[in-house]
Amino acid sequence: MLNGTGIIDERKYGTYETMKNVAVLLTSVPQSGGEHLYLKMVMEALIANDQRKFRVLAVCCNDYWQTWCRKNHVKRVFYKQEKFSFQKMRFNACLRFPALVYNICFSELGRIVSENKIDLLVGGQQSIFIPRLKCRVVQPVHDLMHRYEAQYDEIKSTFEWREMYFSSEARIADLVLVDSELGKAQYRECYYKKGKHVPRIRVLPFAPPEFGDKKEEYVETPAKYIFYPAQFWEHKNHKNLISAVRLLKERLTDIRLILVGSERNVQRKIERLIKDYGLESHVLIRGFVSDEQLIYLYRHAVALVMPTQIGPTNIPPLEAMALGCPVIVSNKYAMPDQVGNAGLSCDPNSAEDIAACIEKVWSDEKLRQDMIQKGYERSKKWTANAFKKRFIKIIMDELDR
Repeated sequence: MLNGTGIIDERKYGTYETMKNVAVLLTSVPQSGGEHLYLKMVMEALIANDQRKFRVLAVCCNDYWQTWCRKNHVKRVFYKQEKFSFQKMRFNACLRFPALVYNICFSELGRIVSENKIDLLVGGQQSIFIPRLKCRVVQPVHDLMHRYEAQYDEIKSTFEWREMYFSSEARIADLVLVDSELGKAQYRECYYKKGKHVPRIRVLPFAPPEFGDKKEEYVETPAKYIFYPAQFWEHKNHKNLISAVRLLKERLTDIRLILVGSERNVQRKIERLIKDYGLESHVLIRGFVSDEQLIYLYRHAVALVMPTQIGPTNIPPLEAMALGCPVIVSNKYAMPDQVGNAGLSCDPNSAEDIAACIEKVWSDEKLRQDMIQKGYERSKKWTANAFKKRFIKIIMDELDR
């Protein structure tokens, strides 16, 4: 940190030459959803402290991050992601010294870490395996739903890989970042084994991005609508939400639902379901939208309805509350705790219960305004600024160990 003369305070942070080096693995794209927003806030926090508390190196895996880092004047290297087989993950997890030597000599990521004298590497996405390296490793773990919700095709088909990945990474990472106390308890339950290396765990709750300087961009919408931004995965539970709209249209003839998000494994099924139920005029699919369009859709919606089956927590309810949009969430995991008394919770397995919650907010403007005010207050608990400060504190603690 600069002292009053504009010189780095060497007593606290050391000289420029002795400063620690922090790298971050940048693998996401905007279509990655919440993980991408999370990674952007991580990068914004790091570059705000670059050259003051540590030096930052961006390890870019795609053109998006190359461009982002160039615009933000961040030192960067390009890294073509390596593929890790079960055998390579097991090798890294079980054979500490041989794996370290091998990665220093033959792994591209190991070479980048060694040549740039990296002290700490921050993983960007939880699904990207990080081998043993000559530095400490911090890895986010947003959910372990392959252990708790393995019935969904997109999870079932990758269960074996996910389990090998998480169990191996648990023996390599020095620190994992989880989004809630429930996430911390689940990680301990799944991967804390006696006699084996286990990473430290720190809780870093999700936060919505900063909207202050962003303008909303007009989107053509019905006069009233409910809103669900989610990629079209089966576990996002679009099916029961569509069924709820089908129940409601008999008594709320003006009910409208807008869906946005990247196409995934169930979008075609959802489109057929809308047609089979005769809901073409009641349910609108807008695909992937810009941040500015997303802001508009939140601000003008009657409510966010998020009946997802997966947690522990999610980012859209935080975005909605910060933008004055009432929230309805699943009553599972830590989601009700995330919104508190500012939102309603529903049984995601019951179209009737989802419909009842929607009808309450749709038909009761006083309730809606009360939820908006409580949402504003609730959203102050999780701000982008607080997220960044907590993240930097965690990184500094890790560098000081």
